[in-house]
Amino acid sequence: MKIAINCIFCQPRGGGIREYIYNVVSALSRIDKENEYILYVLKDCVGYAHNVLPNVPNMSIKSVPYDSSRMSVIMRSLFSRRYWLKEEREEQFDIFHSPFFHAPRLKHAKVIITVHDLRFCRYPSTYTLPRYLFLRTAVKNSIKQADAIITISAFTKCEIMDVYKVDAGKITVIHEAINREDFSNKNKKEYVLEDVAKPLEGKRFILSVGHIEPRKNYDRLLDAFALLKKKHQADQVILVVVGKKGHHYEDVLKRMNAMPDVYYLDFVSRDLLLWLYQNAALFAFPSYYEGFGFPPLEAACFGTISAVSNSSSIPEVCGNSVAYFNPFSVEEMEMTLEQCLFDEAFIAEKKALLIPNLDRFSWDKNAGETLKIYQSLQ
Repeated sequence: MKIAINCIFCQPRGGGIREYIYNVVSALSRIDKENEYILYVLKDCVGYAHNVLPNVPNMSIKSVPYDSSRMSVIMRSLFSRRYWLKEEREEQFDIFHSPFFHAPRLKHAKVIITVHDLRFCRYPSTYTLPRYLFLRTAVKNSIKQADAIITISAFTKCEIMDVYKVDAGKITVIHEAINREDFSNKNKKEYVLEDVAKPLEGKRFILSVGHIEPRKNYDRLLDAFALLKKKHQADQVILVVVGKKGHHYEDVLKRMNAMPDVYYLDFVSRDLLLWLYQNAALFAFPSYYEGFGFPPLEAACFGTISAVSNSSSIPEVCGNSVAYFNPFSVEEMEMTLEQCLFDEAFIAEKKALLIPNLDRFSWDKNAGETLKIYQSLQ
């Protein structure tokens, strides 16, 4: 069987989809030595792809005639079907897998798409208008035409069924995972704390990680933290927020900068992020919309417990290893933070459940289930 995987998001700024592509392809290279794979990448990212993707006999990298520039993205969106039809004819692949939520309509190959979430549909303001209008049509058509759909959570599967009225049998839930060795200090040199984080050294802090945008719910986290500080005035706990500026970030960022004991660190180096996860007294995840939600799992790798929203996919991912709150109730959020900071028996109980929950997720398991879908369409 010949399998084509669209790896155009395998690029330095590819975000979460880049991580998904890297991990799925790497795991497939470990478990599948029989099938042939073509990995399609942007022409200006071929060198990058050769550095990060597996170098194995049954996988080859091929460039598409587009690059990562803004104009090329638009052209690719509008005119790429002709290219994919040419590739289908020349390469004669049996399976075409798009690791994101739209794909070309092909003549013979079976098409699989992976849908991570429906954020563009639920929160259209997070996209530019042209991008939203393109996705509104492209995703609808791709979901309708796909031979199989992979979702990264049961929550997203239900969303697809609700929005697009797709039969449940067409959709398979295959959970993502994290590379636990990447979220550890094993084999790492001793870390020298960066200047931006020096004020945190020796402090007890709550950590939150995520883009600064409305669905991440930082406004209510700040309100809950203010309540916590009123109840525990003698305690020196502080709040640290890490994340790139997203859309509509201005007001909440002004609040963070004006509040005592709140530190906003913007984007940080990976080494600093690991230090923050390891040294946090608690990880807080107030987001009310996530297709999967990695940060609580990343914190768990360091034995750091989490207080999280009980919304969207988060309970599915975190199981019984965290403390939950209603993301729309400031009072409930505050009480949960308080319990996770000061109830020693509760903290010990949750710490004991972190590793068992992490053990539920594996990229090799993900790739094995993905391979089964490929095989089922032969």
